[in-house]
Amino acid sequence: MERITNPNSGSQRRVGNNYLITKEEIEQFHDLGYIVLNDVLTEEEMQFLDPWFDHFVLGKEAENMKKDFCDMSQPYGTPMEDFQLVNAMLPSTYRNELADNIYHKITQHIADQLYQDGQTAMDYEQFLAKKPSKKGAEFAMHQDLGYWPKTENTWTATFSLALTDSDLINGCLQVLPGTNKESELRKHFPKSYSGDKKNSGVSRDESHTLVIEERQDDKIVYLPVKRGSITIHDERIVHGSAGNESKEWRKTYVAAYRAIETIAKERAIGFTHSHNDVVDWDNIII
Repeated sequence: MERITNPNSGSQRRVGNNYLITKEEIEQFHDLGYIVLNDVLTEEEMQFLDPWFDHFVLGKEAENMKKDFCDMSQPYGTPMEDFQLVNAMLPSTYRNELADNIYHKITQHIADQLYQDGQTAMDYEQFLAKKPSKKGAEFAMHQDLGYWPKTENTWTATFSLALTDSDLINGCLQVLPGTNKESELRKHFPKSYSGDKKNSGVSRDESHTLVIEERQDDKIVYLPVKRGSITIHDERIVHGSAGNESKEWRKTYVAAYRAIETIAKERAIGFTHSHNDVVDWDNIII
């Protein structure tokens, strides 16, 4: 299947809190592992989210969040003033004002179209922000499933809403189309902050960032989007993003949807996607 850039997606797809996607887009998502949708949220809706995003990214909830407020490009314990890639996990868990917001409602409707069983729910969300002129604010290439406990039903739809325009200069999402169809998940290593690509004895308790061994035949596709637009990718596609070499922040609101039964199994073992979870990664079984 050829890559679909969805030039005809946009605000005309919106009917109230619903955003309609096409059969071709659903097929591309399952075949190549991603799609792009334009103008999903209105400017008025974005302006509701903006101050809450800034509230979290500037560390206003840091004391309560503990490890859920961190830098995804550097080790735990990095001083806030030295952050490059700011991560605020589970924001609506910490502030109820964000619960069931318009972004949640619209993405829930889209997830229900991608997985037409009526049994989808939001598994987790996070705010991600790349500070200006931070080449090191990169998200290492990885597969989301490498971060999570293995479950029988793995399907996931992860939405990334651009709160600022996202492009090659400020580190837009980049994907390896079709890697979601590889027979085996690629081997992931906790990132060594010494600069080594492979794991050098670093544990997941020390390093919350995972990396993979990239291959020579990997062909990256970049997904620049405008403010209010989204990318959606599945749990197995290899993806990441480069640092921010612009003079402006790059801001993204992530929300991931999974099967309700899968989420229940995660929660039953105490896995909530919080960095504060206590997980025995060597012996975890679901």
